[in-house]
Amino acid sequence: MDDRLAEWLLLNSVQSSPVIATTHHKIAEKLGTAREVISRLLKDFETEGLILLSRGAIEIRLPEKLGTR
Repeated sequence: MDDRLAEWLLLNSVQSSPVIATTHHKIAEKLGTAREVISRLLKDFETEGLILLSRGAIEIRLPEKLGTR
């Protein structure tokens, strides 16, 4: 699931603005999993410095590393 989430994040971010306005719930629906799973994986990505989480938004910090997961 972490690979699918990383791919989804990269596909839904744009180079000019690496911020995705969405919720964990919406991502979970798109990927067919539970919100709790997405929240845990996103927190792992944030701990690794790949993304930055804020309310209703996800900023892609290191797309090159996110793409090699």
